[in-house]
Amino acid sequence: MLKRMILIMMTAAMLTGCASSGLVHDKNYLRAVSVSGRENVEMTLAFFSDEAESLSVSGKDLDSALRNAEAKTGKPVFTGYTELVILGDCDYRDVLEEMLNNWKVSPSCKVVYSDSGGAVLRKNGTELLSGQIKQAEKQGIVRDSNIVKVLEGLLGGQQSAELPEAEMNGISGGIMIS
Repeated sequence: MLKRMILIMMTAAMLTGCASSGLVHDKNYLRAVSVSGRENVEMTLAFFSDEAESLSVSGKDLDSALRNAEAKTGKPVFTGYTELVILGDCDYRDVLEEMLNNWKVSPSCKVVYSDSGGAVLRKNGTELLSGQIKQAEKQGIVRDSNIVKVLEGLLGGQQSAELPEAEMNGISGGIMIS
């Protein structure tokens, strides 16, 4: 009877939550991403765990580029806490819809534009860029650019939105995208 009870307990332990896939350090938590390209998507990703290190990947679309990032790091990428999206030359509406609906980025995630988003992200880092965006919003230099408001503009009657522009030396005034 005791052997049977031990066997049942061991089986239950193996079938419940003992896998390492649920541990925080087994995932890369995306903090910021730069996206550019229409035919071939190029992304630069910055993670919470390593502000100094960023990862550049490409793929035929957002999902394949994300899978390439996971293959390079050997860990799944969790996108739910993403704070910043930097858009380059890409299909803005499709990229943002994919990120909000499928990647499940936070509705408060800020969106900015940059011709050289990957380089800007690597040079300045997420922390500095996010702080500059908040300051520019407080000072009235740029409008609030969370992903929901930007998509409202792109999907609304005017089919355009104003974004802060990120340059190598920081955030400048707004730029219209459509």
